[in-house]
Amino acid sequence: MPAQLLEVALPVPLPRTFSYRHEPAQESARRRAAVGDLVVVPFGRRREVTGLVTGAGPLPDGVTAHEGVALRPVTRIHPPEYRIAGERLRLARWLAEYYMLPLGEVVPLFHPPAPGTAARGDAEDAAAYPDVDAGPVVLTVDQRAALAVAAAHLDRGAFGAVLLHGVTGSGKTEVYLALIERALAKGRSALYLLPEIALTPQTLSRIHARFGERAAAIHSGMSAGRRCQVHEAAARGELQVVVGPRSALFAPLPDLGVIVVDEEHESSYKQDEKPRYHARHAALVRGREAKAVVVLGSATPDLESVANARAGRFDLCRLPDRLGGGGLPPVRIVDMRGTGAPDGLSPVLEDALEQTLAAGRQGILYYNRRGFARALQCRDCGEVQECPNCDIALTYHLRPRRLLCHYCGHARGVPEHCPACTVGSFLPGGGGTEKIELHLHGRFPEARVLRLDHDTTRRRGSHRRILAAFAGGEADILVGTQMVAKGHHFPRVDLVGVLAADDGLGMPDFRSAERSFQLLTQVAGRAGRTGAGQVVFQTWRPEDPVIQAASRHDFDGFVAGEMPVREALGYPPARRLVRLMVSARRLGEAESAARELAGALRANLGRGRLEVLGPAPAVFPRLQDRFRVQLLLKGTLRTAERAWLADCLRALKESRRGVEVGHDVDPVNVY
Repeated sequence: MPAQLLEVALPVPLPRTFSYRHEPAQESARRRAAVGDLVVVPFGRRREVTGLVTGAGPLPDGVTAHEGVALRPVTRIHPPEYRIAGERLRLARWLAEYYMLPLGEVVPLFHPPAPGTAARGDAEDAAAYPDVDAGPVVLTVDQRAALAVAAAHLDRGAFGAVLLHGVTGSGKTEVYLALIERALAKGRSALYLLPEIALTPQTLSRIHARFGERAAAIHSGMSAGRRCQVHEAAARGELQVVVGPRSALFAPLPDLGVIVVDEEHESSYKQDEKPRYHARHAALVRGREAKAVVVLGSATPDLESVANARAGRFDLCRLPDRLGGGGLPPVRIVDMRGTGAPDGLSPVLEDALEQTLAAGRQGILYYNRRGFARALQCRDCGEVQECPNCDIALTYHLRPRRLLCHYCGHARGVPEHCPACTVGSFLPGGGGTEKIELHLHGRFPEARVLRLDHDTTRRRGSHRRILAAFAGGEADILVGTQMVAKGHHFPRVDLVGVLAADDGLGMPDFRSAERSFQLLTQVAGRAGRTGAGQVVFQTWRPEDPVIQAASRHDFDGFVAGEMPVREALGYPPARRLVRLMVSARRLGEAESAARELAGALRANLGRGRLEVLGPAPAVFPRLQDRFRVQLLLKGTLRTAERAWLADCLRALKESRRGVEVGHDVDPVNVY
């Protein structure tokens, strides 16, 4: 076979492709490369990378260079299962354009790490998740109506977007499964996205019960070999349903008919490192390109989704009632002002927990702080133990006993005396899930307590083990961070207690009220799913409108108060945002580069439709030993403006050694 000249997009921050030669006769598969193939190529002196073929043509005999550069040979071509073509290739090109990145930098989203290692993959050795469903489900009138709206798009073979707004426990999952079942009956496939790996075991158990071996999960907690197995099986049509967090969106399912984005409001659908894409937005684009129906479901939809439904871009379906006729659990607000409560639990919450345990039922305690204490402060001189790399206090952990920075990972032992004054001892300040767990062991010695947070879920399969144990009745109390708030169905839970319900309201971010309302409403929704439930909010701000609205489960009331504020300030969904971040080892370098960037933006973009805010120090001015300055660009960027901005950011970075310049399109936070 004649040699080929290939143009390859590589995962490097350069807006260009790279030329290579391919000798098909030297390939063990003896096949020619085509646009969309993944290839392994040499790059630099000792590095091999995986890239995407964007162009392929004949290479005349004797030609060894292209545009004055010697052509290096392709190392190998990955099997056809890894080809990026059709609607997936169109999605990749959209991601690159919208998020202002070279195409090569989005390619890693579309394949597992170490592609081609499926032969060394391990099967899923995971314990079965307990069946918590009551039995065969008959859809309610509201569920059938929602299913009909979504199925109409599927039956037409046309793209459609549906916002399924259902209160916690209203049966959104059954609507999803019924829709997927209809898609599979038509010979089409389905993606089921979840915001967290922690939610996968329960949902996958239900999907396996319905669809058997036609369904599988894929996520970063699996081995590379197992992820390759799932990827290849999906590409060959051996799987019809893939479940997982945002990375599952890119699975190569043929003839995709349904995409479910469960808990669509969750910020974890936004990747916080490059490429900083939002899986909800990308799911809508993939659905459009595949002519699939996309269902966004939540009890507390994102305000941007609400605005899209009001504008008619999404069909809105509601599930206003819980299954079984039970109402949402009543919420009691406990004013913590002046109470002290050194261990975090008020007498009201302790009494409620005691009654719950006496009745043989379960309780969940939510505290969005991990560790034993938020800070260690010297009793004598007042010095706080801080991270040497970040302007952040170190968190005190007991097991293992150490001081830890939750931003850069710096860890060190706990000194016997204050390093500043050399004589003082330490006073732990604030609390965390580890402290609450220890307090529960002392206060309720007979109770079986589990903790679900980042510290207890580091090992593979730990999420499943903890959640399965609690769902199976092997524990009485589950204490944890945000992981306990998201989508779990625990029929035995009668009580939910929220410690520091106002914790997120003080964040200097335009979404702080929305995020707090969503978390409170979601965690409250874990209580009373099969009986009488109750919720306790402990707060130092009992009159806050967010606390009040969440205590009434009043989503519409919250939106009525919050949406005008967003519109008045020009924040999403009223206007789009791009966050620009400049960082350097020296504060002056970061500030100087940010001022230069601000001047260029105002001269070229900051007129009329677009508004430039800043530069200003980030909320956390120094992280990982770098000073950070940020700017905000308000308004919708056109294609040419995106291209100009990408070039501007690249030029600034290249002209200032040691300065990092990043951007975040549609940021979910601005701190």
